[in-house]
Amino acid sequence: MAETFKCPSCSAPLEFEGRPMQKCRFCGSNVIVPASVVQGSPHFGGVGNLDFGDLSALKGKALKIAEIQNLLRNGRKIEAIKVFRETFGTGLKEAKDAVDAMERGQGFDLSGMQVVTQTSATHFSSNAQNLETAKKIGYTVGGSILGTFLIVALLIVGVIALAFYLISRTINNVIDKPNVTRTTPSTPPKNSPVPPVSLTQQLLKFGGEGTGAGKFKDNRTVAVDQDGRIYSADYSGGRIQVFDAAGNFQTQITTDTTRTVDALAVDRKGNLFVLQGYDVYRVAAATGETLGKYRVDSASGMALGLDGKLYVATRYDGITVLNGDGTKVRTMPLGKDLNIDQIEKIAIDGTGSLFLIDRQNSAVFKLSPEGRLLTRFGGKERRADDSRTRDQFDTPPMSIAVDSRGRVYVSQLSRISVFDGDGRFLNDFSVNQVFGMAFNDSDEMFVAARPYVIKYKLNF
Repeated sequence: MAETFKCPSCSAPLEFEGRPMQKCRFCGSNVIVPASVVQGSPHFGGVGNLDFGDLSALKGKALKIAEIQNLLRNGRKIEAIKVFRETFGTGLKEAKDAVDAMERGQGFDLSGMQVVTQTSATHFSSNAQNLETAKKIGYTVGGSILGTFLIVALLIVGVIALAFYLISRTINNVIDKPNVTRTTPSTPPKNSPVPPVSLTQQLLKFGGEGTGAGKFKDNRTVAVDQDGRIYSADYSGGRIQVFDAAGNFQTQITTDTTRTVDALAVDRKGNLFVLQGYDVYRVAAATGETLGKYRVDSASGMALGLDGKLYVATRYDGITVLNGDGTKVRTMPLGKDLNIDQIEKIAIDGTGSLFLIDRQNSAVFKLSPEGRLLTRFGGKERRADDSRTRDQFDTPPMSIAVDSRGRVYVSQLSRISVFDGDGRFLNDFSVNQVFGMAFNDSDEMFVAARPYVIKYKLNF
């Protein structure tokens, strides 16, 4: 598995691409890769695999920053600003802001500053006007800029030294052990292939096209209670059907027939919550009696926490938290700096961390229980050949669920992608028209795959 680290600008998980500096495919920032990631990667054993760019320019900038810091220590701030402008080609204000940050011991963002490497300066020296077209390289930097440059420089020296050491040790081993006996692994019999292990095993399937008992027209939601009863609703018509653990039809509950059913959830006290439009209905699961109706403007999804509270996501305003009886506990506004365009679905894990689907960006955002961004993953960016990596989404995500191990499942109609709690891709498997997902206490998965409900055992 590729080494990963978080983008210091947007907190998205990035895979190490074999270079000490690379571009974040989520926010577009150019990021300096942590030294620990570079050292721990398979690329570390071969210097030729690492692209360090113009090393002379890197060394020169590090020395210039050291000179600037020395000027600051000696109280020569105006000279420090002048050196900064000459080094990075910035305006007076940008240089002053950066030097002020250095004086306070803070990091700063070099994105957008013009940096001319030794190679590019030579290329354009014949025409002074072309210096304006010299390549701009942005660095997203945290902490001490000088420390970052020195770490990269030391890392380069270490890589080269390690490469020479490994090469010499390999040569010595060959010379000292010329008579090593090599054994050829035995070939397994051709008639005994190892059967592939399926990621999923279908345990139950029921439903089918229709309007009678146990049939669906367009079911897109599913929920399971602590006793194994299964609930699934047609998208329109307010028709919710209840089944026992074996998939046998038990009864039907009808709510608002004029609005779509957007989400279902059932708690351990026998309350069935139904999201229709901007209203959350609380229904007695045993009798179908409506016990309450609660208005949440712009509601788009909901999920139950282990604390029994109901977390209702709104498309643009954040998250509203309700008690089981519908009383409002609090609201969690989401800052504009999160860059979430439109929340569609929500899930919550056992620690209280929230997972939100942003369909506009085809991404998943993980928030702390207080609403602070922890990471984001997924996305819809394409490669140069118009393909996508497996950790991205083929189509806008339809639903999201979390199992008891904290693994996150995201459905995209014909595929379910699985991530760990930090957003690292684990696996995926094919499905057919899956909209809603739910788990029971045994981590068996139930999906609303119109016009069926399917129960899976997961073998991973």
